[in-house]
Amino acid sequence: MKINTAELKRALEIVKPGLSNKELVEQSTAFAFVNGCVVTYNDEISVSHPVAGIEIEGAVQAEELYKFISKLKTEEITLTIEEEAIVIKSGRSTAGFALAKEIKLPLKEELTKKGKWVPITQEFVETLKFVSLSCSKDLSNPKLTCVHVNKNGFIESSDNYRICHYKIDVPVKTFLLPESSVDPIARLKPTSISEGKGWVHFKTDEGTIISSRTFFEDFVDTSKYIKFGQEGITINLPKNLDEILDKAIVFIKKEKNFTDDIEVSITEKFLVVESKSETSWFKEEAPIHYTDEPISFALSPFLLKDIIAKTDKCTLVKNILYFNEANWIYITTVKNVK
Repeated sequence: MKINTAELKRALEIVKPGLSNKELVEQSTAFAFVNGCVVTYNDEISVSHPVAGIEIEGAVQAEELYKFISKLKTEEITLTIEEEAIVIKSGRSTAGFALAKEIKLPLKEELTKKGKWVPITQEFVETLKFVSLSCSKDLSNPKLTCVHVNKNGFIESSDNYRICHYKIDVPVKTFLLPESSVDPIARLKPTSISEGKGWVHFKTDEGTIISSRTFFEDFVDTSKYIKFGQEGITINLPKNLDEILDKAIVFIKKEKNFTDDIEVSITEKFLVVESKSETSWFKEEAPIHYTDEPISFALSPFLLKDIIAKTDKCTLVKNILYFNEANWIYITTVKNVK
């Protein structure tokens, strides 16, 4: 069979987020070829993408196949199956890859049951990303590491110190989506959603399906804190804050499970942004008009960039800082600075 090289390479790139670094689940480090699609599964997410013309059924270890396909220059490749291997010919190059004809990933058992596909807007997808930046990194309390998608018309998150709440139409039942699944989902820009059993599924216009495990615990009750139009001390943020944040991001920790927060302090004359990694640090101040007690708070610089793209001010009420517009609110506790 002849396959377009660029299309196959792109398909492998799309499904890579569903691979495991280690084979904790059998074949979770492999590309599975099923019903004209390439599929990955790592027990947390699964990604499937159609490949035109492919007629393979089985699993191939991902790393060498992906690296080889990435190096090819020919427009087309020829795939044949010889005994228990896939043989790929590109120009004068030939490579063989062991093919496990039995797919042992639990795709039928866990991912077959899907409800009706329901359209979602790009705003829904962007809201998942926006809200996910306030999730906790503390795995001892799993529900706080999730985005709470509520059928009553909002998406929210909290780490017990901060809350992000966004009013938006939710066309499915309530579920908790792990924060770790949000970025791979958002990158694909899905246009529809479907409920599964213990999973939620998203689909793109190209036919890519990305599925994520969900939690069905009760989320923390944030309703008593969600108050729009708070009266307090209005703080107008510096106009160059976005540029400062771009520099601060260079210095945040990149390691998994480490917070990527920066520290923001507001004093009588300045707003100060500080960030640091294991080996370096950053600090910059910008003039600001503020006459109350000095305060500080921590948050993701990516979230703050999203916030200031929507509003250039916040409101301080006692030890709580509010950023909000008509359909969303971000709340964080602040500390007094001596």
